[in-house]
Amino acid sequence: MQVLIIIAATACAADRQSQRSTTWAAHFISAAERIEARARSVGMARLHDVRAEQAELRGWMETVSQEMALGGAEAQGPGHYALGCGERALGREAEALTHLEAAWNAGFRDPRVAWVRTQILSERYRALRLEAITAPDPDERKAREQDAESKYREPVLTLLRQAAGAEYPSTDYGAALVAMHEDRLDAALALLEGVNTKHPWFVEARLMRADVFLLRAAWHWKGNRRKETGEDMTAAFQALKDARTTAESFAPAHLGLARFEAAGMNLFHLNSGPVLLLSSGDDEESGPGKEGLAALDAAARVDPGHAGFACEKARFLTMLAERPNTYAAFLSLRRKAVETAQRILELEPASACGRMERTRVMVQETEAVLKESRVDFYKLQEALDLLEAVPPSGRDLAFHLLRARLLQLWTEADLQVGSWRVGSNGWKHQEQAIEAWRSAVAIEKRVAAYWVQLGELLLARASNPTAKDVDQDLEPADKAVWHAMGGGSTKAAEVWLLWAHTEVAHALRKRAQGETAPWRFEQAAHHLRNALLDGAHNPTLHHELGLVLLEHARETWEHGGDPTALLQQAEAAQAQAAKLAPSLDLSKFGQAAVHAARAEYAWWRGADPTEQAERADAFYSQARPFFKTHKNQQFAGRMKVSHILARHLLEQGRDPDPVLKRPWESLDIMERIGQDRVLRYLATGTMFSLRARHSARTDPEKAEKEFVEAEKSYEEALQVEPLNREVRLEEGQLFREWAVARNAAKQDPEPLLSKGLALADALLKERPNWPEALLLRAAILRTKDPGSAQARADRDAALKANANLAPGWARQFPEDGPLTP
Repeated sequence: MQVLIIIAATACAADRQSQRSTTWAAHFISAAERIEARARSVGMARLHDVRAEQAELRGWMETVSQEMALGGAEAQGPGHYALGCGERALGREAEALTHLEAAWNAGFRDPRVAWVRTQILSERYRALRLEAITAPDPDERKAREQDAESKYREPVLTLLRQAAGAEYPSTDYGAALVAMHEDRLDAALALLEGVNTKHPWFVEARLMRADVFLLRAAWHWKGNRRKETGEDMTAAFQALKDARTTAESFAPAHLGLARFEAAGMNLFHLNSGPVLLLSSGDDEESGPGKEGLAALDAAARVDPGHAGFACEKARFLTMLAERPNTYAAFLSLRRKAVETAQRILELEPASACGRMERTRVMVQETEAVLKESRVDFYKLQEALDLLEAVPPSGRDLAFHLLRARLLQLWTEADLQVGSWRVGSNGWKHQEQAIEAWRSAVAIEKRVAAYWVQLGELLLARASNPTAKDVDQDLEPADKAVWHAMGGGSTKAAEVWLLWAHTEVAHALRKRAQGETAPWRFEQAAHHLRNALLDGAHNPTLHHELGLVLLEHARETWEHGGDPTALLQQAEAAQAQAAKLAPSLDLSKFGQAAVHAARAEYAWWRGADPTEQAERADAFYSQARPFFKTHKNQQFAGRMKVSHILARHLLEQGRDPDPVLKRPWESLDIMERIGQDRVLRYLATGTMFSLRARHSARTDPEKAEKEFVEAEKSYEEALQVEPLNREVRLEEGQLFREWAVARNAAKQDPEPLLSKGLALADALLKERPNWPEALLLRAAILRTKDPGSAQARADRDAALKANANLAPGWARQFPEDGPLTP
């Protein structure tokens, strides 16, 4: 009997609990319906500020929260459902999903919960699909499409099955959702047509229909069906227009039109037509830019205090500013974007969007003036400070990409004021840019362009003459190439170019270590020719090919080979670059470098280098560089040519001073002051050294002063870069020539010969079997002791490694007679 009483009591308690659960469910479902109905009526009213009605909704939601606290466990699931509906009505989707998931997890598995979650996730799916189709980079587009499918496709289809039995305006709408998520766009559009006819007030169906039309338009566009593309874009625009007319105070309708215009401009910005025309965004012009901004302004009128709407407008403005039709339009867009970003921060002081869009404007401003006028470095610092203030929670992929773009721009701007060395501001900014791109690829590994940017920065750091551990950057650069290739599928020119740069970097590293890897130059040229298959009209690719061929020619010459054919190919590549872009300075530098190499090799052979040297100087003189690094490159090229001519004149017994002055005559006082110090000291050192050799023939006292000045200049250069091999080789040759002059003047040459020998020994320790360093040591030892066995051994080893140096040695020591390496 007692057992029966317990069972009965338990059953009664369970029954009462079930009744309470049912009661709370009915109550909160009613509250949710009341909230949704009120929100819909507000949205369908004439355009007005809805903040008063939103405050009313928040009051109802506060009541729901209080009732949940009183209702205990039974009230939690349905209560969270009601709050989720309220948050959705207020446009707070993340908060809505949190409540809806809490309702589901609390055991409230009503189909209505699944239905509301379905709508939110489906909207996210469509937004990500539209973001994907408008991404300019094919890898980024593919990644976004994969994300949309993996994150939302199956979850939405699962939720739709769980939502069976829920009351919603039309079963056709649910079927259309299924069709769209299964990528059956035609079927989805047919179903939505019926929904719009039967339920014209159901604005969500119109917005979905517009998105599906846009997705299908993108599909037609990819298939080169221009007529069908235009028809679908027009239909999408009309659906959005109808939605805005039906629900003037429903912000998503206005936002939908703005997003449509942005998507259309990104997808079709190279085309013209009544729908696809890209406007500058200037107030005086009509087009998608103006339509989109008007829609965003309408959304802001609906809820002036919504920071998210202001964020959408700021992003729209900065998107337009990426490609304005006129500079005036750019200034107008920039001003509006700044005002909007400031408005975001007024509404939401901690907003990541406000900081990022303000930063984006400053980046755009700097990019616009980078190659034409001085960069405002204070603005770059302000931009970086804005980004650094973004909290960790707001540092998503977009944040890291913008930060990487800013810091990489800063490294380019640093080149305006000259090259940098380890520890300088430019070096610091380059390191920061590398870390920023590493952060980006840590989040998104599938986009080759991100790996390309990272790889190029690593190679730039590795190529810096003051870098201490080159291999530390070459290894990750190799990995960047592998990731950019995507496992072997290489199509983008930038990927081929990175691969070529990596091969060259490895080849130059081998050269610096006294080894050789000509096959790497061959591979680099092969990669660039692959890039040219689809980029034949890209002058930069031809220029880069010419540089690779020129380095391959040098590698060939340095190992005793004939570089003639490679030089011809390099010249042809640079000529093609110049043909495609006649005003491009790089092609002039490229052509000049080819002629300078021919002049150098001709001089070593004992031929007259004048014609090739003069042609090289003419090409260098034609360039009009703006960046200081390019000005330094121009000066370095002219300096090299003048030294070749000067050496040739010295061998003829003529005064080299006129050609030595040439590179300096084109520089004003400010350019001389701001010149790279190592370059300036190397140039002055060699100039004084060559003058001294000429003076030594007739005026030993003057020659001594010039030799002293040459040494001072080289030492100044080595104060900046103690390990610079070119400077040390030149100084070693200076000491040998100075010693010869001292000996001829009956003075003690031994201290100078000891200095030169120490330099040669150090260079050979760093780069074993370097022919030029071996000949330097041989010449010094020969000057100390004409019968030196070590001198003969060094000479023979050098000429065996590079027979092209034999004529030069024979002119220096004619008593040796013809040499057979």
